[in-house]
Amino acid sequence: MKPVDAHCHIDFDQFKDDREEVIERSKEELEFIVNAGSCVENNEQALKLQEKYPDFVVANLGLHPTYTEKFDQLEEVKEQIRDNDPVAVGEIGLDHHHITDEAVRDRQREVFREMLALAEDLEKPVVVHSRDAEREAVEIISEYDLPGVMLHCFNGSVELATDAVEKGFLIGVTTQVLYSNRVQNIVRDIDVDNLLLETDSPFLYRGDRNEPLNVAESAKKIAEIKELNEEEVIESTTGNARKLFRNG
Repeated sequence: MKPVDAHCHIDFDQFKDDREEVIERSKEELEFIVNAGSCVENNEQALKLQEKYPDFVVANLGLHPTYTEKFDQLEEVKEQIRDNDPVAVGEIGLDHHHITDEAVRDRQREVFREMLALAEDLEKPVVVHSRDAEREAVEIISEYDLPGVMLHCFNGSVELATDAVEKGFLIGVTTQVLYSNRVQNIVRDIDVDNLLLETDSPFLYRGDRNEPLNVAESAKKIAEIKELNEEEVIESTTGNARKLFRNG
């Protein structure tokens, strides 16, 4: 079994010069990758990549919480989701790290709730960004009846991660696990059956551009932390990715 990169942004400009090469390298080592949309334009690019690589790239469609200047695209993004039937709605959520103005945070909450309501209506799982707003995000998500939840790049407390998995949410573990004590502590305490591997490419790789292949390093590190073999980590996380993003 091969690993899955459950969250990346291969459509971003950091890959404009070698996107095809990165994807071809990834195809050799990974089962599939999930490209998360973030606004109308990036959603369109994610769909084009899915069309070009239909057995390898899975597109999610969403509206990123830090793209506040694009919140006026909300209705258009919702229409994209209805028209294109993505497997999941995302990336959506809250970000109180970059967004400090309370009025803008209120608008962020409104957008988040509208996207969650749409996902509930369409019976779609969601991929949630929750930087410095993890507890509030979990509380809001819990108000909706959703078939699946990925807490992408989760950096909340171990206690909150435990609460989230008890609700049936999956914890996205990025390549931060290679160097972040916080993420390593989460991995240590949360059963591997509740984890997903992700890179958040092109970000979160020790200052260098990340790419999907690096989930293999994360699998090795998680195995080390949890005293498992890599195959067990890959089997569990790939199984979770299949259920969430490929309906089993």
